[in-house]
Amino acid sequence: MDRREFSRTSALLLALGPYGLSLSQTAASPGARAKDAAVATGTNFSGMEWAAWGLRQGLSSAPNLHYTPPRRADIAYMAACGFRKNRLPFQWELLQPMLHDTRANDAARKLIGEPGVFHASYEGFITSVLDAHAAAGITCILDNHNYCRYRDFRYQADGAIAGLTAPPSAIYRPYSVDPSQVLERIFSLAPGATLTQAHFADFWTRAANKWKGHPGLAGYGLMNEPHSMPRPGDIVGSDKKPGRGEEDFEIWPAYARAAIDAIRKVDPETPIYVAGNQWSSAMAMGSKNPGFPLKGANLIYEVHLYLDARNTGGTFDYDTEAASSITVGLGRGGIKPTTGLERLKMATEWAENKKVKISLTEIGMPVDDPRWETMFTATARHAVQSGCEVFTWSGGSHWPLHGYPINQVPGWHQNKTLEPLVSGALKAASGIAQASLFDGGPGHARVGEPVRITVYARGNLARPVSIEVQASGKGALSKSRLTIPAGANGMDSFSYTPAAEQIASLRYSVSPSEGQLLLAAPPPRRVFSLADPVAHAAVKLDDAAHALLAKYSACKWDMADGYTDYLQGEPAGAGQVVRAISDSGYGSTPGNAMQMINLLNTDGSGLGPFVPAVMRVTKGRKNTDHAADETFGFWCKKRDPVPKIEPRPTNHALYNLDDAHFVIAAVSLTKASRSGVVFQASKAEATHLSELGFDAGRPAAKWLDSRGQLVRLSSPERAALNAPLVLGFTAAPGAQKLRVDGAEVAASKATLGPGPCNQMLIGWGFANYYPQGSFGGNVYAVVTGKGTPTPAEMRVLERYLASLAGGVIAA
Repeated sequence: MDRREFSRTSALLLALGPYGLSLSQTAASPGARAKDAAVATGTNFSGMEWAAWGLRQGLSSAPNLHYTPPRRADIAYMAACGFRKNRLPFQWELLQPMLHDTRANDAARKLIGEPGVFHASYEGFITSVLDAHAAAGITCILDNHNYCRYRDFRYQADGAIAGLTAPPSAIYRPYSVDPSQVLERIFSLAPGATLTQAHFADFWTRAANKWKGHPGLAGYGLMNEPHSMPRPGDIVGSDKKPGRGEEDFEIWPAYARAAIDAIRKVDPETPIYVAGNQWSSAMAMGSKNPGFPLKGANLIYEVHLYLDARNTGGTFDYDTEAASSITVGLGRGGIKPTTGLERLKMATEWAENKKVKISLTEIGMPVDDPRWETMFTATARHAVQSGCEVFTWSGGSHWPLHGYPINQVPGWHQNKTLEPLVSGALKAASGIAQASLFDGGPGHARVGEPVRITVYARGNLARPVSIEVQASGKGALSKSRLTIPAGANGMDSFSYTPAAEQIASLRYSVSPSEGQLLLAAPPPRRVFSLADPVAHAAVKLDDAAHALLAKYSACKWDMADGYTDYLQGEPAGAGQVVRAISDSGYGSTPGNAMQMINLLNTDGSGLGPFVPAVMRVTKGRKNTDHAADETFGFWCKKRDPVPKIEPRPTNHALYNLDDAHFVIAAVSLTKASRSGVVFQASKAEATHLSELGFDAGRPAAKWLDSRGQLVRLSSPERAALNAPLVLGFTAAPGAQKLRVDGAEVAASKATLGPGPCNQMLIGWGFANYYPQGSFGGNVYAVVTGKGTPTPAEMRVLERYLASLAGGVIAA
């Protein structure tokens, strides 16, 4: 399966709804590094093209749901990392909803727009992205991400569209309720072609007139991944019509020449990026594109490659790919450390021979096995050394990108931005030295049994970093000095063996390194060896609660830890938006930070009615306010296993629906009789879920398994308004219990069926591709974990969360 075909399959499912860096810790000024770099590197800000799969056929066209432009913060962060160019995939139909020669009637033009004219809001999104790049001192390629196709309505002889329907609001696009009234146009040289060179030239003439000379513009990407073109004499894709013979490879070069000529009449200087047939494959650039290189100045040829055996970017298990019987482009046998390098060399050698420039505008690095990083690094280094730009797939704010196995989407851990793994490898290839330090490991230990702690860098270090470890108490360290090696994403580990009845504190100090600014050490880590944490609650409630969190490897999200952004954010004050909360419990592990973030794009108008939560301070206690209509809360997006594709995802949720698990939340309800979600564990692309919330003002819990079994529990009493309340549940096979303020109020004996979870959310839900409403109140803190704490253990945790909200539950 071709990479884009895999993406189409995944995104079609999505479309049926749609597909810490501390800058003081750098070895050199990021801006200076970016200017010094000879070859530009960056990412694809994917997101604006995701609505394609449901377009014209339904309401899958809303920003922040079905597609999302990158935020200004996304762009500023890439610049701060030293990357100086990115690529912006966009959807032709969303930008130009009606082709220039369309004969539409008044009703169609009123809903869709005038022939040829760009859609004002979508055009504005693109301009805003270019503006943000210019403000950050970097640039962006505009990438027409349409595969030589255009999804259009069928216009009748009188210009009408059968079944044309007005959307419920301006954020959606009009659609037809009759699927037969939507057609796919495609480039062709045969008589009767439905998508002509004139259409393509008109589009790029308008785009060049709009954006030429913009300081944030790096180039015009004519067309992403031409593939499966019609056979000679045909006007439908060769993937749509059975037959013999290859696609007509002459089609794309002819259309590319038409677009180049059109652009050069308007803009004689800006670089033009020219893709190649067969999905822009690096292996096919020199053999499947008749007439290449084309005539013209400042042309750059785009190539794509991925590291898996079929070159799809859609499979992520290294061992499966290494055992493959064939590696596309290279012959028999599976992948090896040089697979990406060998594939790219086919393109770089062609470029050197033809004396042209190429750009690797798509490559991905799976995150589940370090051998992928070795492959990626060798490929990216060769690209840079060959003068070939590199753009990873993919970054941005669109929700499916978070937690995806190939991504350049930052996270949030230990109250700072967590740089994605691929960013460190790309920095190493680009000569950018910049990193941050984190740690991870368990916090619960039995006496005499060591726990293993890992300190790791995200980014790229110019030199090794030495770290001293000190431990309070009577336990023993396996070593007291760690060395993080130079290079990308280095790490070192140590063991700590506690003594009995200890609460040990492990502290780090970073030694200065010549030529490298001092990096901030990870925060102190506590390790508990208490035999009876419940009894210890009489001594110190905080310690007892954290010992239990450590015992169950549970997450804790304290809204007092809220930051304004997961990209270079600051602690949120009263009235400020909250976008990032670190796990201050023990659910996170290296490579799997359990951050709660808000990725909503609210940079300008036209992005929908949705709003993020806001920080409040109530009687001296910080909490997040979710009362506004259409509030998007916090999201911890992960992956669930897929056999042979990603059987062991590094980014995984704490538990599945049928596992024993528990949730506790400290909240206050601000509106009587309100229903909605406080916490949800679910799968974004399915209906099954585990949920804590309110039902008409009553504390409630709900479980819906993948077989359709629904279990509901509800308190007999409504919650008091504007008062701290602790609600929670435990769920195990044959036993579900709802608790309010430390007491059990309802129970069930159901056995839940399977339900893999790939996300956790606070203050709202998201299931079957669509948001689930917030409970509309205030959140102080939430904990969740795998397992079933005893009633006494639950009560300790409930008392602790009540204290965070200024409430009291008796011991």
